[in-house]
Amino acid sequence: MANSDGKRTIGSRALCIAAIRDLGRATIAEIAARARLSRPTVEAALADLTSDGLVEAEADQVQHGETGGRPARQSRFRAETGVVVGVDLSASEMQVLLTDLAGRTLAMGSSGQPTCSDARPDPSRVVSVVDDALGRAGFTRADLRAVGIGTAGLVTPSGEALTSPVRSWNGTNLQDRFTALLGVPVIVDNDLSLAAAAESCFGALEGAGTGVYALTWHHVSARITVDGAVLRGRHNSAGEVGLLRSFSDIEFPVGPLNEAVSQIARPLERLRADPTDAEGRRTQQALVSAMTPAIGALVLAVDPDVVVLGGELARFGDLIASDLATAVGEFTDGAGELDVVITPTSLGRHGVCVGAVHRAFESFSGAIYGTEEVAPPRVDPDLASGAGLPVSHPRIALLDGGGALGEAVRASPLASGVRNHAGVSEVMALGIAPEHVFIDLPGPERVEAAKAVLERGIAVTLAAPPADSPAALDELLEVARRTGAPMRVDHAPRRSPAVRTLKRCIADGLVGDVNAIWCRHLTGTDVHVTDDQLALDVDVIHWLSGGTTEHLSAVASLPRPDRATGDEPRLSMIAFVLDNGVPAGYMRGWGAGPDRRYYTVVGTTGRLESDGDQVWLTATAAEAGERTTDPTGARADPSAPLPPPPPEDPLDVRAVTAGPTRSVREAREAVATVHAIRLSLLREGERCRVEPPPADLVTYFTSTNQEEPRC
Repeated sequence: MANSDGKRTIGSRALCIAAIRDLGRATIAEIAARARLSRPTVEAALADLTSDGLVEAEADQVQHGETGGRPARQSRFRAETGVVVGVDLSASEMQVLLTDLAGRTLAMGSSGQPTCSDARPDPSRVVSVVDDALGRAGFTRADLRAVGIGTAGLVTPSGEALTSPVRSWNGTNLQDRFTALLGVPVIVDNDLSLAAAAESCFGALEGAGTGVYALTWHHVSARITVDGAVLRGRHNSAGEVGLLRSFSDIEFPVGPLNEAVSQIARPLERLRADPTDAEGRRTQQALVSAMTPAIGALVLAVDPDVVVLGGELARFGDLIASDLATAVGEFTDGAGELDVVITPTSLGRHGVCVGAVHRAFESFSGAIYGTEEVAPPRVDPDLASGAGLPVSHPRIALLDGGGALGEAVRASPLASGVRNHAGVSEVMALGIAPEHVFIDLPGPERVEAAKAVLERGIAVTLAAPPADSPAALDELLEVARRTGAPMRVDHAPRRSPAVRTLKRCIADGLVGDVNAIWCRHLTGTDVHVTDDQLALDVDVIHWLSGGTTEHLSAVASLPRPDRATGDEPRLSMIAFVLDNGVPAGYMRGWGAGPDRRYYTVVGTTGRLESDGDQVWLTATAAEAGERTTDPTGARADPSAPLPPPPPEDPLDVRAVTAGPTRSVREAREAVATVHAIRLSLLREGERCRVEPPPADLVTYFTSTNQEEPRC
């Protein structure tokens, strides 16, 4: 009974891992539905996975601009905590693919190093390529969980090379050798078998009942797939039709295969550029003629749905497939109607690496996830982004304290390239430093982390400025100026639907010139609004109005802050005068229900009002005070709220700026305004002027980049 219960627990844990990994982040209900498990079972599994560091609980809080109500708590799969690597040793240069624990591509492409050969048989060269790829992507060997390797020649299920282009490897158990060298589990398999499996799972053979993956070459080697599985045969050599003596009289370039391939590729490249190129046409026809008997034999023997042309010459599949299909039909005359599809590989030269990573996930679930029998993820490289190592995007690090910035970074399209670290010391200890660090830590930790990163000359984005005093932020700005490190400050509330809608309407001139703006911020009785949050509210007022505060007055109910006994004032009202002459107001009230903000913008020709995420536009001139349609005139009901602008990338993490940005100046203005608010409250509503920043910092952080900040 204990063994049965143990297997059931492992099975439930495996299902939970696969569910939250594929969802990315999800509630207990969503995980239970996907894994088809009960809520208590999912809760128990998530507790274990959180303890193991594979899952983390998302912050359970209502974000700025949401319409109220406490959202269900979500958990996030920490895909960035490990790396799985696939290596292709069959091409002229070693190819490498790095993925995170969710199977998402971190880096992909040629290593720039020639593959192993009789002249270079040392397997440690493969280890050097793996270590170099890890380092370039910001990882170390400690992050490596498992490796898959594809090699030409026949390989036994245990990883022994039976026939290898590197003759000294024959009879060697490559799997054991590479496992010892890398210190992690390694699976070694034939390159065609791995590529065929990849095409069956993620490529042109996906969904095919029976398929053939054929090497595009004069002597055809192939692999047969049945319902997605590679048919290996008794000696792991099923599909090696090129070994038949009947094909021995076919002419093909002599010399090492990698050199011979280049001889064929050059005229085919000319043919692609010029369809009338005579040599290119002769080369193409010779290749088709040489491949036809073997492909025809496979088609007659297997009767496949699809034949995929792979290998290094697969990039010329579009030049070969049509003529090959015609030639095969003529070659098999009398066999009835053949409707087989012959098509180039959809994974290109990366098929072996994709298959190697897939086999690693399939074979080493325990080493990767700490749990056996976890179904492998979908490994789906972004082939459109280019295949250049070291990585297809900047090296990005995140110091995450569970706030809006960390959530935005993880939700970005490049989230798979973002590494989450426990502290700044861990970031500073990386062998290859990140190019940009996003810091979403509590106030004091945020400042110290930013100083350390900026001192290294690394770009920084802060979740919020240090709001205790303008001097603390000025100190950071001075470090950024001295080191020349790009620095940004996130303005999270600007991403909320209501604020985006308000800004768009103002920019489109729908209310004319802004005359006044105010915000009502209502919270529950147990909500403590920090200076960080107040600074973000002030920033929204500045952003919408197009000005900054010159002076203000703030009042609060008793007890006053200088006589506080632990209770916060129950009401605050602030009157701002901005440098563009626009008056603004802010009211904060407690005990009014869930956290919610209401904005009002009054202009010369209209008025905007928000309630949660919804915004209404009222025309005061043309419609005599009636709510009007949206800018496109497409809304049928004039009383309905305005639709928000189309969603954008929540945070452009690729914008590793070449210089300072205005966002830090705007953040500094908000911090200085909050400082003046606190002084006015202490002085019982006395009018206080906002302290301006040092003139040299203003010049530095405004002259270089005058564009509107994205974040």
